[in-house]
Formats: sequence, C-alpha cells, structure tokens
Amino acid sequence: MMKNKLIMILIALTLISCNRITVMSYNIHAMKGMDKVLDAKRIAKVINEQNPDLVALQEVDMFTERSGKMDAIAILEEETGMYGLFMKTFDYQGGEFGNAILSKYPIIEKRSIALPSRQAYEPRIMMMVSVVVGCNDTVHFYATHLDHHREDSDRPAQMSKIIETIKKDKYKVILAGDLNCQPGSEPLNMLDKILKRCPSEEMTYPADDPYWIIDHIYYSENRGLKDLGLKVIPEKVASDHRPIVTRFRIK
Repeated sequence: MMKNKLIMILIALTLISCNRITVMSYNIHAMKGMDKVLDAKRIAKVINEQNPDLVALQEVDMFTERSGKMDAIAILEEETGMYGLFMKTFDYQGGEFGNAILSKYPIIEKRSIALPSRQAYEPRIMMMVSVVVGCNDTVHFYATHLDHHREDSDRPAQMSKIIETIKKDKYKVILAGDLNCQPGSEPLNMLDKILKRCPSEEMTYPADDPYWIIDHIYYSENRGLKDLGLKVIPEKVASDHRPIVTRFRIK
C-alpha cells in the first residue's frame, strides 16, 4: 500500500513539473551593461539564475566590431546549455544585429516575419519557433523588438502585422519582447484584444532606475495556458533593461 502511494505521489509530481514552463524576455543591450562593460557570461548568469525554458532576447550583436567580433549565441549556448537561434534585422559594423531565442527544447520549426519599417528607421522582425514542451504540448513562441519611442512611430503598423500573424496561429501562443509600449498605449490596446498580457506594475527600463513598463509577455489564455505570475528581476547592471520572467501552467 505504501509503495503504491509513493508511486502515485511521484506520478503527480512529474505531471505538475511537466505542465509548467518558464518564459523570460531580456533586452541585453548588445551585452554591454550600465557599467559600460561588455560581458556575455554575465548575461548568461542572469538567465541561468531564473532557469527559464524559453528566452526572448533583443539587441543581440553577432560578430560586430563593437562587441569584439563575439559569437554571442555560441557563448550563450555554452553557458546556459540551451539551444540558441539568432535572426538578423540588419548588418552592423562588420557583423549582424538582431534578435535571438534560447530554448531548452529542440526547435522543430522557425520563421522570421518582417514587420513594417520605413526606410529611415531600423528594420524590425518577429521571430517564431515551434517547440514541444511539458507533457507533449506544442507551443509557438514569438519574440520581437518594436520601434523606438517617438511620436511618428512604426509600432502601430508593426502591431497590426503581429496581430494578423498570430490570428492565423492555431497552437498555444506566447509572445515576448521589448515592445517599446506602455500599458494603455494604442499598440498594446490592439494586442490586448487577441492575447492576454501577464500583468505587472513593476517598471523595466532603464535598469538602474526604471520608470517605463515596456518589456512584456503575452499568451493565448483560451488555449490551455495559465499565467502563474510575472516578476521583474531587479538586475541593475548587466543590461539597460531589467529582465522579466513568467511561469505558465499548461492545462
């Protein structure tokens, strides 16, 4: 009888564990901290401390002059033990600048979706990877970095493209990134109509004394994902943004 109870407890604990995933979003500022020090391993340490399953990274340098020709993804893969995927938004200083995703799970599908960007502004993309998480659940993880703060912004047009893309997606969806929008802004109000935002009143930028909430995680609430609470990590030095982390339960 005791043996059967122990087996049932172990099965229950396994099911609880495999039905949880942790998601992180972090603008890493080309791995240069508020102290002006370039340190990819420090970024990896911040990530490892949260033990995430999926990570959306923004402002990633690959082989650029300013980052010492560093292969950022190779370093992050080695330091975190996760799979890494980089996608370029534009060429920069002899290398490339863009976004990246880290995943504990093998990436079974990947896409780069171009977002509307006027010629005078930086190009923007949205990444998508498909992974099988937990107890055999497929999740489509989207990661992006929208246009900078300014009155004449491409963000509303970029958000329209994001919404158009996600509306066609039939799987469990998680979207994370530096959206450069505060709650209540027009682009986030648009997104709020199709996805649920993981709520928090904590500021995320700038890292040393934040006064904006511009880093966000959204998800498809009606497809079996339950937000267990978003937290802003009080990391003040490694980047100019504070990372954000959410745990999800998969129903």
